[in-house]
Amino acid sequence: MHFSQKSCLAVCLVLLVNTAWANPAVKKAADQFVGGVAWQAQSVLTADFSCAGKTEHAILGTSDKEIVVAIFTPDLKRAPEVLRFEAGGRKPDAAKIRLEDSSLTPAEITSLAGSAPTGYKPSKTCKGVRLSDDASDAAHIYWDHDSKKFDSWAQ
Repeated sequence: MHFSQKSCLAVCLVLLVNTAWANPAVKKAADQFVGGVAWQAQSVLTADFSCAGKTEHAILGTSDKEIVVAIFTPDLKRAPEVLRFEAGGRKPDAAKIRLEDSSLTPAEITSLAGSAPTGYKPSKTCKGVRLSDDASDAAHIYWDHDSKKFDSWAQ
C-alpha cells in the first residue's frame, strides 16, 4: 500500500509539472497567433480533442465583443483552430472551459439539443470542451469527423 501511494504521488507531481509548463507556453502561442484577445493561462486544458491519439491543448480567451476558444493541434508551432462566440447574450467575464467526455450518442444529443451535430462520433478516448458563462446555454465543442475541424452544439 505504501508503494502505491508513492507511485500515485509521483504521477501527480509529473502531471502538475507538465500542466504548469504547458499553461504559459499555450498562452504565448495563443498570443502569437490570435491577437486582440486576453488569453487565460489558468484555463488551459490538455487532452486528445481531435481523436488523433495525441496530446493537444485548448485555451480560453475573451474580449469585450466575444469569447474565444483556441485548440492547438498537433503542436504549439502551428496556428490553432479558433472558435468565436459573440458576447451578445454571453458574459465574457464569467466564461469558463472544462473537459467533457465525448461519449454521448447522437440520439442522446438529439434529446438534449433537438438534433445531433454533423460529424459527431461518440468516443471513449477523445475529449470535448464545454464552454459556459452563467448567462446562456453551454457550448459543447467537438471534433467534426466529416469536415475534419472543430464545431459546437448548444444545450
